[in-house]
Amino acid sequence: MYAPQSEPVPAPVIIHLIGILDADLVAAFGSAERELGTVRGGTVLVDVRDVALPAETEMDALAALVAAARREGRDVRLDARGLHWKRVAKKNLSAQPRIDAQLRSYVRRTVILAHSGRYKRR
Repeated sequence: MYAPQSEPVPAPVIIHLIGILDADLVAAFGSAERELGTVRGGTVLVDVRDVALPAETEMDALAALVAAARREGRDVRLDARGLHWKRVAKKNLSAQPRIDAQLRSYVRRTVILAHSGRYKRR
């Protein structure tokens, strides 16, 4: 007798951004998200609680990367808990699914991207 086998759904991954939000951190996020989203499949949550907010242009650029990934079929969600991020998400991301406590409880891996404006590479 044939019994269908269910395919395992990959656990969500968090990309936790820390430090100064500038073009370098946005670019690092873009490459990490593409790699995680393409290779693993599944949901990628973007945690921006610990990001310093120098300008709204970088916030818009990060939201644009999330929107582009969603248009390409990857499940990337911006964890917009702060007031500034809620405005950016409302302006740039249409119909983003909610991030609730149940989804966060399934997370098994966190990728941390940290950037400081104090030390520049030469």
